[in-house]
Amino acid sequence: MDSEIERFLNEDISNGDITSDLFIDATSISNAEILSREPGILSGRSEISQIFNHFNIESNWLFQDGDSFSDNSQIVKLNGLSKSILLSERVSLNLLGHMCGIATSTNNAVKITKQISQHTNISATRKTLPGLRKYEKYSVIVGGGLPHRYDLNEMILIKDNHSKLINNLQKSISSVRTQIGSSKKIELEVDSLESAMKAIDLDIDIILLDNMQPEDILKFMNKIKSLPKPPLTEASGGITFSNLESYASTQVDIISMGTLTHSSKSIDFSLQII
Repeated sequence: MDSEIERFLNEDISNGDITSDLFIDATSISNAEILSREPGILSGRSEISQIFNHFNIESNWLFQDGDSFSDNSQIVKLNGLSKSILLSERVSLNLLGHMCGIATSTNNAVKITKQISQHTNISATRKTLPGLRKYEKYSVIVGGGLPHRYDLNEMILIKDNHSKLINNLQKSISSVRTQIGSSKKIELEVDSLESAMKAIDLDIDIILLDNMQPEDILKFMNKIKSLPKPPLTEASGGITFSNLESYASTQVDIISMGTLTHSSKSIDFSLQII
């Protein structure tokens, strides 16, 4: 079992379950089911199965990760000690709902974007909850998105605060490129059409267009499309479902949305003894 999942369980059951201990026969065996209360995309089957396996609960899943389910779908059937099923209930439902919510939101964002720009990909950010990053990033992938950087060392991303601390950006980038070659991507954050145009001349792989309006991004995209080898472009900052279509219309390569991990609504599930 993942150490993180073990920690999640310890938060809830490390001191026992006084209600079940006092009222439920320790030898009682039950069948149970997890039902969806709304439609969504499944994510977290392996993670939730670890919880059931820990309690020796037999689980029969009716869906695979990435499958869509409707309201009132039977997601998984369970059999095991009644007290064990009750011990596993809340952590299982919390993690399943959170992961499915992210996968569902990501899938919706991908569908909206692909209707407008087939080559544009939806990506997550590092705006994840501490301890949950690998589950949240995985759910983005299940929903059809890109995980982006998993940690600070995966690629070079020069953000605004880095730029403030670098005396000569062009010289520094050239020096770093000499050191690392093509082993790591270099991405530079810009926040205006003017700074984006200046970035074209730098030895970078990706230009991050941060908090820029769609109309300015579109102007920039029109200026670089004639280049023999234009850099990849990423739009980020304040992009939500209310303005996603406008950003997709700019034809950028990547749209990164922090909202996928920090604001996606959990899918509602219930566990019922049957």
